[in-house]
Amino acid sequence: MKLYFLEEKAEYSKYKFPYRVYLKKQNGDDLNKIYNMGFLASRAKKDLFYLARGLRVDLAKFEKSSENRRILKKTKYMNLNIVDLKQFEYDFTIAKMGKDFYERRFGRKVMSANKIRWLFKKQVLSHVIVYKDQDKSLGYCLVNKTDRILHYAYPFYDLSYFRRNAGMGMMLRTVIEAKKQGLKYLYLGTCYSKKALYKTQFKGCEYFTGWNWSSDIDKLKEKINNGVKNIKLDKSILDKLGIEI
Repeated sequence: MKLYFLEEKAEYSKYKFPYRVYLKKQNGDDLNKIYNMGFLASRAKKDLFYLARGLRVDLAKFEKSSENRRILKKTKYMNLNIVDLKQFEYDFTIAKMGKDFYERRFGRKVMSANKIRWLFKKQVLSHVIVYKDQDKSLGYCLVNKTDRILHYAYPFYDLSYFRRNAGMGMMLRTVIEAKKQGLKYLYLGTCYSKKALYKTQFKGCEYFTGWNWSSDIDKLKEKINNGVKNIKLDKSILDKLGIEI
């Protein structure tokens, strides 16, 4: 693997010299290790990963909560199937569904139909989860999957299912399926805003601190509520590095 550092604006008065950190996966690299290091797959290029405050579920600790059971009941119409992208039959209607979903939920230019088509055709990730209502495909999620982990990366669905809890149903049923298959972790993307905190509802949830994985979700919520300006350096990490401030 190769690491790349893209420099951000520095604040010399505060001795801050920030970088964005990217990882380029090479032949023989262990995908499980890359995710455990805190990297997530980028949609910009195949085998490119970025370091971020990600979330994952330790599936050995996951148990359905009362809220999870409520969502399962409301989405009992839904079933799923995980398909290797190499065997998946792509259809142009998939890109349209994805474009409509991202445009209406997150704004224009967030995810174009061409980008969705490219993700499928170039097999930027390894698998796709197909969600169905009986025989009708109602949604999809591009994922990376190994024998140990699954990264729930780019979900989208038919917006006619919006009021039927399709979004949460897809995520929850994927967590349950991953546990059933004996996987160790399910990665849920990043968590930097209050809107993303819904991902922390799963028992066994952990977040990447930049140093390690922590199950202290209250501390994560505190970071998000206080904002970046009020985040303090973790003294325990500085001690490990032998740095005094």
